[in-house]
Amino acid sequence: MEQLIGIGKRTFLYVSLLLLTLISTLHAQPSSSAHCQVTTVPLQVRAEGLTERLGDISLQCSGSTPGTLFTGNFTLYLPVSVTNRIDSSNQTRDVVFSVDLGSGPVPTTIAGQVSGNSIAFNGISYTVPASGNINLKISNVRAAVNQLSSGSVPVPLTGSLSSSLAIDQSQFVLGYSQAGLLSNMAGATVTCVGSALPDTINLANLFAAGTVFASTRVTEGFGAAFEAKSPGLDTGTRILVKYSGFPTTARIFVPDAVAGSDALKPTSGGDLNLPQSIGQYMPGDGSLVLVRVQGADASGAGGFAVSAPQGSAPVTLGSVSEVAMSNGSGYVVYEVAAANPGVRESAQFPSFFYVPAYTQPAVAQETVALAPLSTIATASITAPIPRFTAVEERTDCNLFGDCGATPVVTPKLRIDAPPILITAVAAGGAMVSAPGTFRIFNDGGSSMPWTTQIIYPPQSTGWLVLDAPAGSDNATVKVTANTKNLAAGIYQATVIVNAAAAGSQSVPVVLTVSAAPAPPTPPAPTVVVTQVLNAATLQVAPLVPGSLGTLMGTHLGGKSVAVTFDGTPATLLYSGDTQINLLVPASLGSKTSASLVVTADGVSSTPLSVPLAIAWPAVFSHGVLNQDSHENTPSAAAKSGDILQIFATGIPRLSTVSVQIGGVKDLVPVYAGDAPDVPGVQQVNVAVPKGVSGSQNVLVCANTGGQQYCSPAYTITVQ
Repeated sequence: MEQLIGIGKRTFLYVSLLLLTLISTLHAQPSSSAHCQVTTVPLQVRAEGLTERLGDISLQCSGSTPGTLFTGNFTLYLPVSVTNRIDSSNQTRDVVFSVDLGSGPVPTTIAGQVSGNSIAFNGISYTVPASGNINLKISNVRAAVNQLSSGSVPVPLTGSLSSSLAIDQSQFVLGYSQAGLLSNMAGATVTCVGSALPDTINLANLFAAGTVFASTRVTEGFGAAFEAKSPGLDTGTRILVKYSGFPTTARIFVPDAVAGSDALKPTSGGDLNLPQSIGQYMPGDGSLVLVRVQGADASGAGGFAVSAPQGSAPVTLGSVSEVAMSNGSGYVVYEVAAANPGVRESAQFPSFFYVPAYTQPAVAQETVALAPLSTIATASITAPIPRFTAVEERTDCNLFGDCGATPVVTPKLRIDAPPILITAVAAGGAMVSAPGTFRIFNDGGSSMPWTTQIIYPPQSTGWLVLDAPAGSDNATVKVTANTKNLAAGIYQATVIVNAAAAGSQSVPVVLTVSAAPAPPTPPAPTVVVTQVLNAATLQVAPLVPGSLGTLMGTHLGGKSVAVTFDGTPATLLYSGDTQINLLVPASLGSKTSASLVVTADGVSSTPLSVPLAIAWPAVFSHGVLNQDSHENTPSAAAKSGDILQIFATGIPRLSTVSVQIGGVKDLVPVYAGDAPDVPGVQQVNVAVPKGVSGSQNVLVCANTGGQQYCSPAYTITVQ
């Protein structure tokens, strides 16, 4: 025990320097009373994707002093890895940080520093214009969306921003993850007499000769899931089709180009809901066309560049190529050469099988996936963009009503509804987005009455509004929201359409509610406290007697500065014009609130009621050290059994302290108490449990007064 406590004491100098560095970083920023409103335009992103582009982040800032020079840092944190292309120094210029001083956005020359789940822009500098208003924007961030869990309901991908400016929200939505590829395949059987092959092999002759084929259909999980190549992408979206289990004498032929569902004449074998057609494509009309990639490897990467058919007249897509086979296995790679991002598109193509007569029986398989496939889920110098991970195939047959069913003579329900994403303003504000819609179809015979039911999670009911809660046969239902009783946040619901014996289907709905505009505020007094923050996380949280807090505001500095809580003076560790770091008086005990007053050179702020808590653990940024006293980072990971040194605030002296690392809870520290010679800072030493590895969350919990308080998660890396 004494030896383990000694580890923390020997690293006191390092920790002290670290904390001083953090504090100096906080108060070294230039004086500014700027406040920034954060807005985003969340994008639909592919759940299979490892390099999905997220929505832009805009900061509309006002209140800065004209003519002053601002220099600051901005760091974006995601729940998944940042995967933009980087150089050997882990810097990326794919992500653009723009500054608009009133004459339009100007990209900065500062590269983003990528580190795991974050990207930092250090040294952003500009001179505040006469208006005092500045607009900032971060664009083209890419992320490993597949690291999020994904189901039938879109999963919000949130981000948080740490900046040198005061911002109105710490967390915001950048995208909604959902399946990007749906597919379906028609079965085919080759009899013992084999399958014919024409002398001249093209699509028309293969159909005419009766060569056995089976069609593959690929469908966007949402509009714009299929992308043509554009700046920043190495290729368009690719589709990897793999064949296996064929007899070694089998040969497979596929079209060189495939006209999509919105083309002049979609390519079709006639066995998946469309009449047989070679396919025609009108160059330049923006419809979907897939082109086979020559020379791609088995992951779908590499090969020659593709382009959509050219010309001023319709192009008939009749050529085919043979799939290279080895021991009954082979693959073909298609790339999206053109697509319409405003329409949910699909494409289908036949695979023709030539098998000699009296071939031994075999059961063949086919799989479809977005490509290139990759296991690289981090920022990379060379890995392709885009890239995807292999996932279980998801069928699109519900969209087309051909899930292996025979011709329907009774009512049959079909819903055409990608997940509905709508936005509105809190507290009864207006809808920001257009209403969502979903379509109801009767794909069978006779009448099909239907009703709807809305399923809400607990504590957020009654906000979804349907313009047609019941009806019969085909209909389009409009979806809006009533935010009268809703605060800003993300809300989910599921609409169940029930057509009795004709079936029932669900439609997921996600509502993003933004905060209502703040009412005009009266003129502020000379000394103003704008934020009371936890000193470790710099987030709004209750203060803990005997621990550290941070005040943000204006005119907080001076020759004589004092802070009181219910008249009791606090110990000040630092005071500046916009920030004060302090030690909350321990004598406040178990109070749940206190009146805070800042007095600078005889001028006092308006009393502010501050929430207090008997415990509120929070781990300092860069505040977890390995047993060798180096900071725990992805490049300096801890080992199982090592003693972690965790530096936090908000842990009362008489509390019972436990630690959770990954899924292992209730770890008993070998030491938990005051950090040596650092007032208000607590140190917790705990061993890394066996069986834990990779990126893991650490929570420090304090049990006092019969209640447990746990810190926000802090990410560490274990070998």
